[in-house]
Amino acid sequence: MFVGQRYFDTVIFDMDGTLTDSVPLITEAVAEVISHYHLPEQTPQQLKRFVGPPLRIGFKQYLDLPEELLDEAVEVYRRYYRPRMTQVPLFAGVEDLLRRLRSEGLKTAVASSKLEDLVRDIAEATGLSPYLDWVAGTQEKAGTSAENPADVANPQLRRGKEGVIRYALQQLSPSGALRRAVMVGDRVDDYQAACNIGIDVIGVSWGAGSREEFPGAPWVTSMLQLQSALLATSK
Repeated sequence: MFVGQRYFDTVIFDMDGTLTDSVPLITEAVAEVISHYHLPEQTPQQLKRFVGPPLRIGFKQYLDLPEELLDEAVEVYRRYYRPRMTQVPLFAGVEDLLRRLRSEGLKTAVASSKLEDLVRDIAEATGLSPYLDWVAGTQEKAGTSAENPADVANPQLRRGKEGVIRYALQQLSPSGALRRAVMVGDRVDDYQAACNIGIDVIGVSWGAGSREEFPGAPWVTSMLQLQSALLATSK
């Protein structure tokens, strides 16, 4: 039995592309939006760019949709996505990993750019909930003020990934003491948010991102590697 002290005591996971194999569903839903507005088709690699950031930001940045169409575009997306979202599978080894982290006494949470009620529904349907101490997501107006870094980082507003992670950390440590926390994700949004907060970050290869999105950070290619990194006694 391990009797030393683990380096990390808190793990914040991204959901899409990290715990759940939801990239195909997300890209299908984006393709529905593209078809709805008769926009040029995008390649599978281009569609992966929509995995990670809030929908409004992705639609504005990658589809060049005007502000007045963003709310409607989000609804088109959700009409396709919602009936199917609870059917997404977990990546192989996720449950074993979370079970092991719990048995070792680590706190675990999910922080997603999705609406919080959707994140909770998915966590419940996929069987993740029993292994998580907290589930956090964005509020309804996520992505509406991305030009204001203070709003995006605000844990009360939760309009961006950084604010959601800060909120999750607050729930896990109400006293405000910064735990030995690490963010695990697959996209640059996860990396940037963790760096802004000042916590460690680990990138995973099985999602929608690439090694280049995690400069200078650990990059793992299997659940076994991730488990070893999370249970290490030093960095």
